[in-house]
Amino acid sequence: MSTGKNEKLFREKLRIRQTRRRNEPPSTSRRNKNLSEPFFPGSGKNALVITGGWLNEILYEKKKKRRRLRLRLRRLGKQPAPSNPQDGQPMDDLEKEMRQVDFVDMACECESVICCRVTPKQKANVVSLVKKYKKAVTLSIGDGANDVNMIKTADIGVGISGQEGMQAVMSSDYAFAQFRYLQRLLLVHGRWSYIRMCKFLRFFFFKNFAFTLVHFWYSFFSGYSSQIAYEDWFITLYNLAYSSMPVLLVGLLDQDVNDRLSLKFPKLYVPGQLGTLFNYKNFFISLFHGIFVSLIIFFIPYGAFLQTMGQDGEAPSDYQSLAVVTASSLIFTVNLQISLDTSYWTFVNCFAVLGSIAIYFGMMFDIHSAGIHVIFPTVFTFTGAASNALRQPYLWLTVLLTVGISLLPVICIQFLYKTIWPSEGDEIQRNRKKYEMELDEEEKKKKKKEPTAFQRGRRSRRSAYAFSHSRGYADLISSGQSIRRRQTTHHGPQDRIRELPRREAENI
Repeated sequence: MSTGKNEKLFREKLRIRQTRRRNEPPSTSRRNKNLSEPFFPGSGKNALVITGGWLNEILYEKKKKRRRLRLRLRRLGKQPAPSNPQDGQPMDDLEKEMRQVDFVDMACECESVICCRVTPKQKANVVSLVKKYKKAVTLSIGDGANDVNMIKTADIGVGISGQEGMQAVMSSDYAFAQFRYLQRLLLVHGRWSYIRMCKFLRFFFFKNFAFTLVHFWYSFFSGYSSQIAYEDWFITLYNLAYSSMPVLLVGLLDQDVNDRLSLKFPKLYVPGQLGTLFNYKNFFISLFHGIFVSLIIFFIPYGAFLQTMGQDGEAPSDYQSLAVVTASSLIFTVNLQISLDTSYWTFVNCFAVLGSIAIYFGMMFDIHSAGIHVIFPTVFTFTGAASNALRQPYLWLTVLLTVGISLLPVICIQFLYKTIWPSEGDEIQRNRKKYEMELDEEEKKKKKKEPTAFQRGRRSRRSAYAFSHSRGYADLISSGQSIRRRQTTHHGPQDRIRELPRREAENI
């Protein structure tokens, strides 16, 4: 179908929709704003090809000056009023908005939409319409200066470093050399980035809720005196050194499946489009998870410290020992929780989890030592609290019980979800070896079907590059075997002249 017929067909559909809406009462039109009928009731594939002139009728860009001129001429009496009052009057905001909504709905029902002979401003306006009426995350890709407006308007801009300059690359968020790299950018790196960011945000909220709400529970037993449940330096170093590295590495390195399987199964990209990995539901799940963990971390050590007796006959049920046990339980729980949420383990992840726990104990024993208390007596007041509390075996059992009860529900829920309600990524990860073997077999078959460009014993085309990968003809030329010699009995002057280049070639 030609462009003109295509435009006439879609323009007629839009005109019928607008005429039907004008004939409806305003209340009914507003009520059916989001319940309009589809433009193409069939299930066939459709394509839309529009030009810049028809796009102006949708966006109302160049008609404003004409309308103002017509209104001025009518006021002066130099132009008669139109026969149809709807032709001369400008559309109100509602009708203009509904016309743009109809255009966006029609475009979304098509498999592909081609906007030809459009200006840079029109490209940006089309992207703005999709962002406004579909509430979608948009991506624009271009290679020239005329695509800069479109790239900047979209949520994600991609520039191609081609032969039209570097303006698009300088204005974009991502840049690559060929258009085919867009598949890997979206299906591999884009999906990994979305998963990492969602895990990072969920765990960040969880660990801070679990850390902060302990103060809230402690306030019921401290007479609301604003006394803190931890040591001052533990509060300072918690997000700085004790729990930051594991979550940062998950936000940088984590991946559920490798890049080959991500390209093989494009369905893995769907959760990112639907926004299922981080939304209000996931936020409140992290909130309630943090509340649950904070309750366990505070009340189990509090119950263990009510009626206890140490090995030396002294009861270590003081405020400082409670703070040490609560802080130790929190550090173990938080770092082991991020270990359960990590899908891609490397040496760096293991070092970060174990190193965070080791840094906590090393810093705690240094801060609670007598030597630093002598130097700064008013700053470090928990002198000997860590060594006194952690040498009691039942306090280590209290820490173990607290961490176990905090992590047990998470382990059970993850087990049930991965066995009974597995996601697409869980099923692919479960059969990862099988799919990787299939990919290897496919690659071997492709290599067998596609012969290499240069093979010994096979005639191949000569390379057009200055430095070829195959052996050239220098040896043949220098040997002189390719020069035919005429065996003549009489050598005249003309024959001698002909033999001069041959002798020169033999002497090379």
